[in-house]
Amino acid sequence: MLKRLFPSESSRYKHIQNLVKRINSDIIDRLEIFFPMWLMFAFQHYLIKSYDIAIFSAMNIEPNRFYMFSMITEDWIGIVNILFHSLLFLWLMNRFESFGPFRSVKVDCQTNFLLFLTIYSFIDVLIFGKMMIGLFLLFLVLYILYRSDSVRSKVACLVLTMIVLAHSINQDEPILSTSAILFLPFLIITLVLKSKEYLYYAQKYLLFIIFIFLSTKELWFGFIGLGYFIFFYSYYYFTTKEKYNWLKFDSHQ
Repeated sequence: MLKRLFPSESSRYKHIQNLVKRINSDIIDRLEIFFPMWLMFAFQHYLIKSYDIAIFSAMNIEPNRFYMFSMITEDWIGIVNILFHSLLFLWLMNRFESFGPFRSVKVDCQTNFLLFLTIYSFIDVLIFGKMMIGLFLLFLVLYILYRSDSVRSKVACLVLTMIVLAHSINQDEPILSTSAILFLPFLIITLVLKSKEYLYYAQKYLLFIIFIFLSTKELWFGFIGLGYFIFFYSYYYFTTKEKYNWLKFDSHQ
């Protein structure tokens, strides 16, 4: 669509390209790796609305596990939470750029920011209880997939995903159980075929699968994710003329 509206040889393309290139590339890289963090906050919002979590009992929220495509007033809490943490982390990354988890270079994300989010989600288990264990384990799977492509790592990811599946079914939690069962074939193919291309697919589709099913509950987050994809698709088209390698958080293509 963009190629038809803004051919790379046109003056319209060059005008927008000049505007887009004024955006600080460090901020773009930082925003791009925020997606799994946004996913975590949206998942927490879903847990609060769906399950009886003791620490949030004072909020007088009636748990409802059967709602779909939510767009209610209380969802502004989730939006504000994502916005607040995004601004906070942008400030922290700018203020403490040399601190490991806040490194903005994409290749560092696989050993820094994703690990930071994995630890963050583990700490959140203390707040949200065992319902958060599944997301923590899937973040750990994602971190391992970026950290190593060895057979041992892939087997570990397969085992962890099966644990998430069993745990989520036991907790009657549909989003992660469905995501885990759909993600398992990616891991099996990656393990059997030993292809880096399929490893890249596994890295990308884990978050995408969770995003799709979470959006069926939290429609507002679906719009945020859609805006994310449109923005970065447009950004990379106008800056590099390259196709956006969506949800790929390191420098490998």
